[in-house]
Amino acid sequence: MPDSASSSILEKVYTSTNNNELEAAYDEWAADYDAHVTSFGWKSPAVVAGLFGRYVGNRDARILDAGAGTGMMGELLMIMGFGNQIGIDLSKGMLDQAQKTGAYTELRRMVLGEPLDFPDNHFDACQSIGVFTAGHAPAASFDELVRIVAPGGYILFSLLKDISDEGGFQAKFDALASEKRWELVEKTPDYSALPYEDPDIIHNSFVFQVLA
Repeated sequence: MPDSASSSILEKVYTSTNNNELEAAYDEWAADYDAHVTSFGWKSPAVVAGLFGRYVGNRDARILDAGAGTGMMGELLMIMGFGNQIGIDLSKGMLDQAQKTGAYTELRRMVLGEPLDFPDNHFDACQSIGVFTAGHAPAASFDELVRIVAPGGYILFSLLKDISDEGGFQAKFDALASEKRWELVEKTPDYSALPYEDPDIIHNSFVFQVLA
C-alpha cells in the first residue's frame, strides 16, 4: 500500500495552484516518483503504450514525450523499439531522472500551455501521460501539439475524467475537430488510474489523428 510520504506528495501535486508550485512539487518528488506511482498501480503508461503500438507502426517515428516526467513512458516505448524520442517537462528534477533511462535523443525544459520551441509538423507522434489532470497542463496546450505534429500523425494522451468538461477539454477537442485540424480515432472506456491509492480517480485515454 502507498505510504504517507507518497500520498502527501501526490496531494501536493494535485493542489498546486501555479506552475512554480507544480515544478517545485515535481522536483521534490523526482527521485521517488517511479517507486511511488508503481505502488499506486499507475495504469495509464501501459494503456497508452498499447495504443501507441496499435497506431504508430513506424519505429523510426519522431516522437515527442510532452510532460516526460522521469521518462517512464519513454522507456516503455524504447523497449517497444521506438528510438527517436524527444522529451519535455517543466521540472528539471524530473528531466534529470529521465536522462538516466537512455530513452531520449534530447530532453528540454518547456511548459505545456506556452509556445513550444519546435517548428511546424516536426513530429510524427506525441504522447502525454498524466499531464492533463487537476492543476496541470491546460486544454490550450493542444493548439501547440497539433501545430508541431505532422498531418497523419497521432496525439495520444490520458485525461482525468473529472476535468474533461470543467477544464474546457471537450470544448477544445470539439473546436479542433470542427476546424478539421484533428479527428478522434479512439477513446478508452473509463478506468481507475491509481487503484491502490485512490480507485475513484478515473481516467480515459485518447488517440487523435492530426489532419492539418
